[in-house]
Amino acid sequence: MRALSIAAALAFAGLAHAATSDATRSEFLDALSAARHGNLASKSAEVADLRNYPLYSYLEAAQLRAELRTNAGSALDTRISNFIAAHPELPPAQRLRHAWIANLADRGEWQQVIDQTRDSDGTAAQCRAVHAAIELGRTPVNRAIDLYTVGKSQPSACDTVFAWLENTGRLTAPVIRKRAHAAILNDQYGLARYLARQMPTADTATIDRWLDVAETPSHLANAPAGLDPAIAVYAFKRLALRDVDTAAGLIKPLVSRLGLDADQRYQMRRYVALLYAEDHRPEALLWFARIDHSRMAGDEHALGWEIRAAVYQQRWPLVLDAINSLPPKTASDEEWQYWKARALAQTGHKPQARTIYAQLATHRSYHGYLAADAIGQSYSFNEQPVPNNPAALARVEAHPALARAHELHELGMNSYAYLEWKNLIAHLNSAELAQAAKLAYQWQWYARAITTLAKADYWDDLDIRYPTPFAADVRQAASRNGLDPAYVFAIMRTESLFQPTVRSPVGAHGLMQLMPGTADHLARAMGQPAPSVHDLNDPATNISFGARYLHDMMADWSGNIALATASYNAGPRKIVQWLPDAKMPADIWIANIPYTETRHYVQRAMSHMTVFEHRLSESVVPLDKRIDDVKSSYPDDTQTTF
Repeated sequence: MRALSIAAALAFAGLAHAATSDATRSEFLDALSAARHGNLASKSAEVADLRNYPLYSYLEAAQLRAELRTNAGSALDTRISNFIAAHPELPPAQRLRHAWIANLADRGEWQQVIDQTRDSDGTAAQCRAVHAAIELGRTPVNRAIDLYTVGKSQPSACDTVFAWLENTGRLTAPVIRKRAHAAILNDQYGLARYLARQMPTADTATIDRWLDVAETPSHLANAPAGLDPAIAVYAFKRLALRDVDTAAGLIKPLVSRLGLDADQRYQMRRYVALLYAEDHRPEALLWFARIDHSRMAGDEHALGWEIRAAVYQQRWPLVLDAINSLPPKTASDEEWQYWKARALAQTGHKPQARTIYAQLATHRSYHGYLAADAIGQSYSFNEQPVPNNPAALARVEAHPALARAHELHELGMNSYAYLEWKNLIAHLNSAELAQAAKLAYQWQWYARAITTLAKADYWDDLDIRYPTPFAADVRQAASRNGLDPAYVFAIMRTESLFQPTVRSPVGAHGLMQLMPGTADHLARAMGQPAPSVHDLNDPATNISFGARYLHDMMADWSGNIALATASYNAGPRKIVQWLPDAKMPADIWIANIPYTETRHYVQRAMSHMTVFEHRLSESVVPLDKRIDDVKSSYPDDTQTTF
């Protein structure tokens, strides 16, 4: 299904009457700039034209916020209060409210601070509310102590509250010690030291002992009998990350000397078992056998790694035992059903294995495709477009947030557009969500379309879930780098959900989420100038560099697409560390990728590539033909320059 034009999409949605010209949007942006400087009155003509524009309230919010900086007082307070009451879910109204609360606190309007603060507000707002209560003669001791006893530094808005606790003698040694304890468990050693200096000598010594084993975990071997058990377990885990064998040998003496309880013993043994499993060592199976499995019953992470450890060692009877011991809901997961079938086949129970494979093969998923390959069955794509539902669509249209979200998306005001869409879908049922997803798709807002359809629990509209935007750029870059376009689309979907200007928390940019340093290196190799962040937000540029990076990863790993995909996510250096000691089937290696994010990334990318091959009318290559076995070494596996 080809994406419609905006006008056609508006007509489909019953919103043709609301179609907005570029001139109107330009007027809005001009008026918004003036409002942000408190000069909306200077745009009276534009304001008059924009009275019925969906984003008119954004102008009002911007003007009120600007006036708050220069003209705060009771008259403005009334206007702001009325505006917030009239627009309870409008994103800029909420930002205005937060700014207003800070301003009210600065002006000493304490009761209004309390009245305007909500339980869902952040720490700074909560501290202002407690401060307000103190100024009004109340004694909110418990709330103040709860804000104090966290294991991290708090906003400056909390300083007055903490000073009140200290000045009234409520920052007792136990309270300070509780915060220092939380700080160490949160890796905030500097904060713990600062707190220790505020304590009597005896308490300072206690915190110093905690810091000693936390910062130098090897000292745990000689830790005194009175060491706090939670600190001991924390330090043990840090030691295990550095030297799991030494840590494993300390469990028995630590349990005896420190009197650790059953839960603490479980945490330590579990951690050792997980580290051995993630490091692909056979000792993992011994350590999982030592764990109290009654405590592990609800621990899906540990249960999963117990199975993976047995899979990695190809101990198929143990795989079956572990899966058969899972809670029924967990055992029904596709991943464990696949490995159960695999283990049954390996232990001579091929009819039972085939039954499970056949059921899995009806699924459009990574493990479904592997199951289909195991029995030579064609893949099931189960394509079914979202049906038209005029009544549900009309209910979606009735929400003012829909028009606002569309306009914000068209204007490139992405953060506000997302917040409006989030507010919209919070009120929709499954049928309405599916119609909203269709609208977002027709607006070419692919990320929101994909995630909204998932929220609707509707998985079979492949037009919406697997769009192919920027197709000419993808095909050109794929051809230039010897890649399948379906692979480039799969990585793009997995990385960014087709958002050209998205930025990750670690600084990766654009459709294929390139780090600036990686892009600079690629540019030198390609004989091009280093791209700016603006360049990386350009689809054609980002796809060009991303495809070249995929090409280089494929070359480094001798064409092994699983290793190349894992490298794209985690970096080549990590992949070198994860290579097996001997040649290994790809499905086993992928299942045992230590990083959960990377393991799921590879599985999703391979599944997405399969669907994109189908969508692009290519020959669909079975996964067992696409993904090669993983070897113990590769000619270029030391080339880790990225």
